Amino acid sequence: LLPDGRMCVIDFGGVAKLPGGLPPTLGWLMRFAVAGDSEKLFETLREEGFVPPGAKVPAEHVYAYLAPFVEPLRTDTFHFTRRWMQRQAERLGDLGGQDFRTGRSLNLPPQYLMIHRVLTGSTGILCQLDAEVPAREIVERWQPGFAE
Repeated sequence: LLPDGRMCVIDFGGVAKLPGGLPPTLGWLMRFAVAGDSEKLFETLREEGFVPPGAKVPAEHVYAYLAPFVEPLRTDTFHFTRRWMQRQAERLGDLGGQDFRTGRSLNLPPQYLMIHRVLTGSTGILCQLDAEVPAREIVERWQPGFAE
C-alpha cells in the first residue's frame, strides 16, 4: 500500500524465450490430435514430458481429453463461442468425469507454460468476441510442424 492508501502492483510480466519461434513439436501434437492418432499423440506427449514417467493413463483417454481442444482445426472456419468454452470448462471440471482424472495424470512442462497461457487466453478472447475464424489456415501457416 502506498502512503496515500492506494494499492500499487508491480507486474514483472511473463516471458518465454522462443529463439526458433513456436516449437514444431506443438504442431506435431496438434496434427496427431486432429488425425485421431492417439498412439503418436501419446508417444510425443510422453517424450515432451506431458505424460510423467510411471503415469498409468491410456493413450485413448489422453486423446479424448485433448481432442475437443483441436476442434477448431477440423473445419475451414470455427465459430468460437462462450458456450463452446463453457462446455470445455464443464468437461474438465467434472470431478467425477474421466477427463478430470486424465487431466490430473498429465503434466505441463515449464517450456510450454507461456505458450499454453497465450493459447488459452487467446481462445478465451475469441469466445468473448463470438468470432468466426479460419483457425486451421492460421495454424497451417504459422505453426511449424502442423502442415508437414
